[in-house]
Amino acid sequence: MPTLAPVPRTAIEWSDAFRAGEVVQGLLCCRPEPGESFYIKCRDYVSIYPDGSGRDDAIKFDRKMYARIAGLCKHPELGSLVKLHWYFSYGELTPDEMANQVGRDFIVSQGENELVSLSHDTYTFIERIHSLERVINMTPTAISFPVINAVTLFARGDKTLIRSFNMNNPTLERYELPLSCVFSMCTETCDGQYSLPALGAEGDILRWCFRCNKWLHTTCCERSNAVEVSLPLPRDTRPLQPQTVEEAVQMRCGNRVQYGPFDWLLWQQLSTLPIQRGMPGLNYVLSFELIISKIREEDAENGCPNDVQEYLLENIGVAKDIGLMPQEALALLQGWKPEDIYECPICGNDI
Repeated sequence: MPTLAPVPRTAIEWSDAFRAGEVVQGLLCCRPEPGESFYIKCRDYVSIYPDGSGRDDAIKFDRKMYARIAGLCKHPELGSLVKLHWYFSYGELTPDEMANQVGRDFIVSQGENELVSLSHDTYTFIERIHSLERVINMTPTAISFPVINAVTLFARGDKTLIRSFNMNNPTLERYELPLSCVFSMCTETCDGQYSLPALGAEGDILRWCFRCNKWLHTTCCERSNAVEVSLPLPRDTRPLQPQTVEEAVQMRCGNRVQYGPFDWLLWQQLSTLPIQRGMPGLNYVLSFELIISKIREEDAENGCPNDVQEYLLENIGVAKDIGLMPQEALALLQGWKPEDIYECPICGNDI
């Protein structure tokens, strides 16, 4: 009578079992309920609940844990196995659990919907996976954040925590943020130069300077007397553009452009908006950085598009599968009225 392979009990045994399997890029995660099964792939985010075998599972049975699929395999005896890269959700770590100062600053800046990567992988059976999760990856130092809603999960793709070994107390579980994961933001004198941009607080709102290629806290900038932000110079090959509503009407009547004066006015309004991450009064990161950046590039290259509404809906940059329609995001963008223009403390650009 054939015997089943013993279930791995240590990290080494799990690693050996995974290497003995056939590596695959995707697997079906079967569920007993009809229609509840789903397909998972490498790099997908998933959620897992305690399985009842841990010390605190009886009192933390509803704790939702997050991980990313780092590998998948089919073992000839154990079946489908997954390699998980783990994340901490908001509130799971405190500054006291961090072993270095940049780690403490990092945790303090964690958003309520932010997942923090841990440089630590484990293995388990595919049946432990509860569900697929939609998580947005962003880069704090670049234009990278799509339009999200108040419940969208996100992670900083360039930062991960590591376990910190304490020689005096080896059982003390602590973490640190390696200096290799630290990228300066804002100015060199900014106290929050390593913090997450924009979590709703006024002091966390950032503006983008295209000349410095850098995000800057508005609290680190002086207010400018300019009436609009500085814009990239148009290309020499850009078609002739109207400069007033009257010129837009004349050029449309003369069939020199396909857009009307109302399209042109809307385009002028949007192309002169600042690139900002975060909004006052919101407890999540709302940013139109992707669409405004695209508008500036399009305006410098080709000027106003023939159908502005169509262009905006195609490029609004809403995160996928979060339940927010492009039309809703566009209405938010068109209703946004920035109050101030700031001067970049590095180059003097109006941002």
